[in-house]
Amino acid sequence: MRHLNLLPSLVIGAVAGSRSMTPGALIAGAGLMGLRTPGLPAGLGSRVGKVAALVLGLGELLGDKQPSAPNRTEPGALMARALSACMAGMALAPRGRARLGGLLAVATAVPSAFVGLKARARCTEAVGQVRGALIEDVVVVLGGLACVVSAARINR
Repeated sequence: MRHLNLLPSLVIGAVAGSRSMTPGALIAGAGLMGLRTPGLPAGLGSRVGKVAALVLGLGELLGDKQPSAPNRTEPGALMARALSACMAGMALAPRGRARLGGLLAVATAVPSAFVGLKARARCTEAVGQVRGALIEDVVVVLGGLACVVSAARINR
């Protein structure tokens, strides 16, 4: 059972693999609503930092639909996803296990970027570009939200 407490860190890595700014935005949003995660990513300790993270997350959701959006599997994008995953994984890990939570999140983020790209392409073929992107957004945001709420509940 002890290892199940690391599940939010593992899953938030998959979220970061699809949307690099979403994990921080979800943690920030939870903080603004009074939920406390076991840890807090750098820069999210203040109200300004939390609002900035939310704006960046929303901007990414909108920007992802643009033709000029960079490929999530390019080296720079993968690095951003790995960094985001590490910070979020550490924040959602149980006390004293932040490093392991960060490592698990990174280990999930990188492969999930490739898997997510293939899934998005198949979804786009089936339902179109915009609908495919919106379906991915819903899955990613709801999955990330479940991780953050779960970690906050474990933290009580």
